[in-house]
Amino acid sequence: MRYFTLLAAALVVLACALPRTYAGNDYLWGEIGANDYKLEKTTVSKAFFVGLVQTKKYTFKQSDNLNALTITAIKVTDKKKRNGATAELISGGPGSKGATIKFTSVRGGGIKDVVEIWGR
Repeated sequence: MRYFTLLAAALVVLACALPRTYAGNDYLWGEIGANDYKLEKTTVSKAFFVGLVQTKKYTFKQSDNLNALTITAIKVTDKKKRNGATAELISGGPGSKGATIKFTSVRGGGIKDVVEIWGR
């Protein structure tokens, strides 16, 4: 019985020592083609506040509407792998000239995401 308890305790310690991997909230709307240009790359961030859910809207607009390129893909990479924010495309996106993305953090977490917009 003593060896069983010792073996169980060793397994618990080993399981706690293994590195944990966390999946971030990465998104890709559309497809990045070979002839596409990176229209914008920016970091969207907002600091955490204990006990609150943080939200932030990011809007992409092109200045010259007549010569504006069409968005083919939007790639969002979450830099906070443990308590990352979710992203929701609320308007525009692939096939349009602009886009608005809403980021929502977990309770007590912040927002830190890299947004890449591709088009042609």
